[in-house]
Amino acid sequence: MNDYQTAQQASYTLIVKEAENYPESVALIPSFDKGIVRLKAIVTEIHTIGIQQAKDITGVTGDKHTVLEGMIDYLVDVSGAVNSYAIASGDKTLQAKVNYKVSAVSRMTQSELIIAAAIVIEEAEKIAPETLADEGITAAELTAFKAAHAKFKEIVSDPREAVIDRSGYTRRLGDLFSEASDLKKNTLDRLASQFQRKAPEFYQKYKAAVTVIYRRSAKTTTTDTTTTVAKG
Repeated sequence: MNDYQTAQQASYTLIVKEAENYPESVALIPSFDKGIVRLKAIVTEIHTIGIQQAKDITGVTGDKHTVLEGMIDYLVDVSGAVNSYAIASGDKTLQAKVNYKVSAVSRMTQSELIIAAAIVIEEAEKIAPETLADEGITAAELTAFKAAHAKFKEIVSDPREAVIDRSGYTRRLGDLFSEASDLKKNTLDRLASQFQRKAPEFYQKYKAAVTVIYRRSAKTTTTDTTTTVAKG
């Protein structure tokens, strides 16, 4: 799992834990209770797959994780900058082409990440450097993004890495995180507002649990930055 998925998993696990701490409150809304049961099953499967995936990846490439996280950070930042430029320019086609938010990127396979990064780099290079800089991305940052992309492609080309990618772990994790996000957003969150009246103490616990604390590694220093993402 990447860092954002790990943060999501921690949030989902806490949601389940708080629900189990307040069984009488949760039982007030049967559909919410059923949603928690399913979320617990998803969390358990994610944990199991994560352990197996970590075992299989160990020793393949020492710096793979660092390179991957760096490329993901640049992918999100540069795509956001290009998207902002597209919005200002009224270019809806470009907007759709580079719409890579953290939640979507976190569910991508290695191959999909490589393709997405290539698309964003290609579109970013079409924009004048000074214009892109106005959107927050300097020429040096774009160069660093390209280097991270090239390095990650090199790592993934390792035959052992290709086997791991095809094993299905990444795809299954993506499916599970997608289901969990949909369950939380369209079922649990929709029903949770009732607890403001019916069980206010549990409601406050739930609201705290759904906040995703995502620690993004800094791209130019060794200092980490923490981002709070209230979505799942």
